[in-house]
Amino acid sequence: MEVFVRALIPADIPAYREIRLESLRLHPDCFGADYEAQRRMSQMFFERNIEVQSPQHTMLGAYDGEVLIGLCGLSDIGNQTALITQMYVQGAYHGLGVGQALIEAAKQTAAATHRARVLQLDVYPQNLAAKHSYEKAGFQVTDQTEDELIMTLVLS
Repeated sequence: MEVFVRALIPADIPAYREIRLESLRLHPDCFGADYEAQRRMSQMFFERNIEVQSPQHTMLGAYDGEVLIGLCGLSDIGNQTALITQMYVQGAYHGLGVGQALIEAAKQTAAATHRARVLQLDVYPQNLAAKHSYEKAGFQVTDQTEDELIMTLVLS
């Protein structure tokens, strides 16, 4: 299996919607959005941004051939910082390096496209697999709210 990662384009919106809703349905405790509320929306946040190819928001997709198998969103949040959101890899692809490929692409995209020097993300403390994966990629816990760990990576 050879995985490649690229920014999504308008033609990818139906596949994005399908995998995004799958992530919310299968893992409601890992995301801040509600499956039913998102399913009922005529156009989700990143669907709009993919459609207009927003320079502030990039959705990366991991592909196995022509099949979208993972997501990683990037949003500019100011101060040369980009926020990783909607990170998801389908269950059949866990442990195969897809998440790390998405994070590496996010690092490159954040630096080159978003001109970011820092990557940040939020993770629920009970989501130990995700936390471990982010630590493996170089992220460190830099803050904590009541519900989430804030993890940061300085880009070189």
